[in-house]
Amino acid sequence: MKDMKKPYVYIYGTGWGSIVAELLSEQGYKVIGMWSYDEEELARICDKLQIPYSTTDIDELFQYLTENQKNKDKSYDAENTIVWVATPPYHLANIARQILEYSNNIVVEAPGVTTVEEGEALLASASKFAIWLCACPYQLRNLPAVRQLRNIIMDKKYGAVKSLEVRIQCNQTELCSKKYNWKYDKNRCGGALNMFGCHIIDLLTYLLNDTKVDSVQGTLKNFVRQNEYINGFRSITGDDVCNFQLRFKAHKNNPYIADDSVVAWVHISMLYPNTVFRQEVTVLTERACIVLDNCQLKIIPFQQDDEEPTKETLIEEEEPPKFTCEDLAPGQPTPYILGMKYFIDALDIKKLQFPYDEQRQPKTRLKFLQHLVKVLEKIRQSSEQRERGWVPIEPKETKVTESKTKRGTSMSKGNSASQAISP
Repeated sequence: MKDMKKPYVYIYGTGWGSIVAELLSEQGYKVIGMWSYDEEELARICDKLQIPYSTTDIDELFQYLTENQKNKDKSYDAENTIVWVATPPYHLANIARQILEYSNNIVVEAPGVTTVEEGEALLASASKFAIWLCACPYQLRNLPAVRQLRNIIMDKKYGAVKSLEVRIQCNQTELCSKKYNWKYDKNRCGGALNMFGCHIIDLLTYLLNDTKVDSVQGTLKNFVRQNEYINGFRSITGDDVCNFQLRFKAHKNNPYIADDSVVAWVHISMLYPNTVFRQEVTVLTERACIVLDNCQLKIIPFQQDDEEPTKETLIEEEEPPKFTCEDLAPGQPTPYILGMKYFIDALDIKKLQFPYDEQRQPKTRLKFLQHLVKVLEKIRQSSEQRERGWVPIEPKETKVTESKTKRGTSMSKGNSASQAISP
């Protein structure tokens, strides 16, 4: 392992990117460049993590990246440079497209793209330069508890899945910072749905053997417009409470759903006064209730008699890693930090493979991102429309009805013509 060369890493973004930088450094990757708009925060992070180069000019980092491609340091593989894009969501796709000309290996943080058009443009750029692209590492599927939960569902040890429920409880100020930023602004991809929705949809899709969402319905609410930190001319526009349902339909390759379809109920609230983040995923099967509480996995089998149900804990709760900079990740959710840690631990850049990823082709990954973005858009659409009901993700085929209408119109034209000729 000592002789194994590690590539250089450039990181765009100091928020979540600073966490990534330290986790990469622990695995022997050399972070040699970082970019951010916030000059003060950038200088503080680079000083703490001993990153040699930093800039607020994105073009300067591109130039610095190009120059270091020719570096002859034998201890690191500069030819296979990783560029890690961890900027706010509204910047991700735009920066990623620019980087494609400079690097072969790009990691774009979730959600990767915010519109279907961005996904198509990113896919076109990746195909043009014929490079390897990872978009993007969803942290939750890397947790050992999540992978074991998926194996239990696949083995049908406790029967098929009947329903799923996800509850997230957190404090908005602790999670989003006391300073106004994009997380408070719905026009810049802020709010509960944008922050957690893509991760939850990816998690549930992964647990159900990559079954895509068929239809959705949801409600988004913004109850707190200002608080003691965000006030004056600033206001909070992102949703702080989000409820939505996802319907997954069974198909021939998925015998893990009990009925024709299964519904997942998701509730996200950022209004809890406590500062402890909690995420609970409950999977109800035919013979047991399986609970994933943050990173702890436990099973409660159903009893046929009057005996009390016995709980079996398969994986205990795990503590998050300690960072060099104590305030590096204030309020960041433990499951997401640990998921990123496991992702980086298993990353094998030499084989051009990302761990725990069944969708290995860049084209397939980006197509899934486009589907995920559609799901989020349909949830917002469902919340805005007056009449409640299921909103399909893909429009239903209307070929048969169109042919019938054409036939009907032609017949009506013939009838009208005959009526016009007859006296």
